[in-house]
Amino acid sequence: MNLTFDYLTGNRKWLVRDLVVWGDAGSLDTALLATENNPSSNRLIVLRELCGAQAQVIEFADLMDHRGNALPAAINNAEIIIIPKSENDCFVVGSIGESSFRLAKSSGASADILVDLLIMEMN
Repeated sequence: MNLTFDYLTGNRKWLVRDLVVWGDAGSLDTALLATENNPSSNRLIVLRELCGAQAQVIEFADLMDHRGNALPAAINNAEIIIIPKSENDCFVVGSIGESSFRLAKSSGASADILVDLLIMEMN
């Protein structure tokens, strides 16, 4: 087979319609540094903490595409395009993981937001 053709047609795509976003943008995704001093060892620990608002964590396995098919539990190198259905903003919080991602609405939006998602597996 032609490697270029395989590359161009090898990525998978899913369209998820009418997803309700309720996560708040007021959260703070921060890196923390902690130290531990013991007589036997000294340690430096790097942590990542999300605090301040309700995070909306979405698992790929919980989503259904527009044809009614379940998405796989893990998507390698996923990219998410948000298609808004109103004037309110919505965005991906942090990095997209292999099995989940976080969404949040803008801080000015009071009600839940309805969006469509285009999820693509990038090769």
